[in-house]
Amino acid sequence: MTALKAYERLECTGLWRSGPAMQRREVVVSCGQATLILTDMQNRPLAHWSLAAVDVQTHKEDAATLRPAPGSEESLEISDKTMLDALLKVQKAIDRSRPHPGRVRFILAVSSVVLLSFATLIWGPQAMTRYASNVLPEAKRIQLGQVLAQRIGQLAGPYCTSPEGIRSAALLVERLAPNTALELRVLPGQRAAPVVLPGGKVIVFDNMVGQSDDPAVTAAYVASAIATLNQVDPLGIFLEDAGPFVSISLITSNELSSRQVDQLAKIALSDQRSPASTAQPPLALHTTPLPDGAWLGLQAICNPG
Repeated sequence: MTALKAYERLECTGLWRSGPAMQRREVVVSCGQATLILTDMQNRPLAHWSLAAVDVQTHKEDAATLRPAPGSEESLEISDKTMLDALLKVQKAIDRSRPHPGRVRFILAVSSVVLLSFATLIWGPQAMTRYASNVLPEAKRIQLGQVLAQRIGQLAGPYCTSPEGIRSAALLVERLAPNTALELRVLPGQRAAPVVLPGGKVIVFDNMVGQSDDPAVTAAYVASAIATLNQVDPLGIFLEDAGPFVSISLITSNELSSRQVDQLAKIALSDQRSPASTAQPPLALHTTPLPDGAWLGLQAICNPG
């Protein structure tokens, strides 16, 4: 985010909770170019949050609760005025880019629906879904990915949240895709391929981390998901299956109803397409992807203790 150039490498401490049932723990919070990075006191990565999607709820001048997206169960409490000012600066920049209600905008929206419906008949639904995905702002794409991840957790979860497993997942992401905002989550159950969501969200399942003695197997699942994100637009694929009216909603308002979110979440869970292959395996696949202790923590993420 260019709005944060003056705050790059800014750091503070905070209290992070990975889920509502988890205890708060002290973490180091630092600003990157596009992400908010959370590490433990031994400098081990815990989470990467997109600055564009962070939800800031202030309590007083120098204290706030942060979430990776509105409604997320993960939270971070900070009491640092400089860091808070930096994050609020980003929020103001995002708010200025959001559509504001009004009669003229409503008329334009209705006109757009009519025109887009007519265009769908002429161009075909595939052209419409491609256009809807291409014109969606990046901040909205990231936010949609967070909302879909939350809904998928409600449908197929809850997510596995053992602290050691979360640290190990963050470390694996750091080794496979360093300096990115990629987020890796684990759901219980079995599936043939990871779920890949807009905004760099990857969901793997317990059978991908808990049924092999070789961390390279899990790394290969994650690497295939990274390759899919680099080669394919997951949102475009979901929109093709959802039908043109979901695309029209995105084009006219950049928003989806709860019913439409539910529809896309179910499409993502039921998607049976083969993941993309990696032309060149990441470095972590040539070496040991995780130290033994971290690998054991990741294996037990759904069954701690």
